[in-house]
Amino acid sequence: MFGYIKPFKPEMKVKEFDTYQAFYCGLCHQLGEMFGPFAKLTLSYDFTFLAMVSVGLRQEFAGFCKARCMANPLKKKVCAAPCEDLSFTAGCAMILFYYKLKDNLQDSGFWKKLLYYPLLPLAASARKKAKVRFPEVDEIFSKMITDQFALEKQENVSLDRAADPTAVAMGQMLTLLSQDETQKRILSRFGYLVGRWVYLMDALDDLSDDAKTGNFNPFLIRLGDISLDEEQLAEIRKYGRGVLNVTVAELGSTYELLELQRYKMILDNIIYLGLPHVASEVLSGSSKAKREKL
Repeated sequence: MFGYIKPFKPEMKVKEFDTYQAFYCGLCHQLGEMFGPFAKLTLSYDFTFLAMVSVGLRQEFAGFCKARCMANPLKKKVCAAPCEDLSFTAGCAMILFYYKLKDNLQDSGFWKKLLYYPLLPLAASARKKAKVRFPEVDEIFSKMITDQFALEKQENVSLDRAADPTAVAMGQMLTLLSQDETQKRILSRFGYLVGRWVYLMDALDDLSDDAKTGNFNPFLIRLGDISLDEEQLAEIRKYGRGVLNVTVAELGSTYELLELQRYKMILDNIIYLGLPHVASEVLSGSSKAKREKL
């Protein structure tokens, strides 16, 4: 996804951060095992969050193991052991990577396209493998990108409509994490709100760049053509903060309805502390998230 859904480390216990790190490393290894070394470059906080939600809903979990890391091959690190939840998350990550790459090629100028095109064969090969195992995920993200392309060609698009393809896709993807009909309905709404929050956060993070390049941004469309005047951009960010606050408030209420079996303290940290902290970073202009995005 985008790298925005991450914990607020200063408020985590050491054992909680170690567990989170083990999932991060475990997902990295799963990506490499399933799709090759290049796939590890797509690792993000967002999919680590998805993996923890998926495992958190299960009665059973495969546990942890030790494995070597390319960044430090001489020392083994504790990782979440390979399991179906990590495989599903890795498959989702690669399918979304492919469609986001297609989206970037659609939106980028000549020079950026030169950077993205070499990645396309690798992404297409990984997506093909993932699609065999998770065809429903590929269908969800394919429709998301098609709907997004069509929407961005329209005029006077509202924030709600602009965020809807991503939000709907996330809601549909998270319903695949449970077979229980009640939990599926909760996961659908929870995923919708997560997708909406991420989309709006990304739009606010890209606000200055999109104002310069003329790329689609629902906040710029809503408030009309603007110059690069910082006061005007600050006004948009202030409005955006209000929209994010409303979204994350409902997100939290929906999250509390999930029947989590484990890792609630870590997920609480992400929802109630991590998301607001990332929003503050982005809206203050100090965000490092762009370095973690595709």
